Amino acid sequence: MIWILIAVIGYLIGSLPAFALFQSRGAPGVTHLSPGGFRPGKGLRDGMIFAGLQIGKGALATLIGLLLAGWSGGALAAAAAVLGDLFPLFRPVHSGGVAVAAGGLLILSPLLLAVGLGIYLLTLFLTRYFSVSVLFASIGVILFSLVLFPGLYVVLVVLFAGGLILLRRKGRPDRWRYWSFRHKR
Repeated sequence: MIWILIAVIGYLIGSLPAFALFQSRGAPGVTHLSPGGFRPGKGLRDGMIFAGLQIGKGALATLIGLLLAGWSGGALAAAAAVLGDLFPLFRPVHSGGVAVAAGGLLILSPLLLAVGLGIYLLTLFLTRYFSVSVLFASIGVILFSLVLFPGLYVVLVVLFAGGLILLRRKGRPDRWRYWSFRHKR
């Protein structure tokens, strides 16, 4: 019964609309939809706050699962939070799931999070393609989780969340570029 409770709590936390929390702070509203889902305003500060809220959702779900049933409960809650972010109950459009997965990894395996963030930033700097960066970071974290093998629960979460994120990112490469250092909206 506790496992069902953890999965439901994780899913509901992942489904929470972080952009609504963002708007309630008096910040600019959601101005457009990107291939990854909702994105707040256009400033770096707004984006960082929004990403922090998304990461917080994943970390909160993982911590609750960890407190209720140990590491395997945390892993289940992290996977459920990513699922809730990608297929939400409270909003019609999904988010990207990447930041929520990063929040779960922050609790489960900070080393894998650091590896993924490094791959993401390097790829973003070299290619200036958001989706290509997410693709390489997801694949890199999956491969490093198999090599480093921090624990079976972490490997299963990484495979599940990474697979879901990669499935949601499929599409034509000409639509991958939604953000660039040089591109002005």
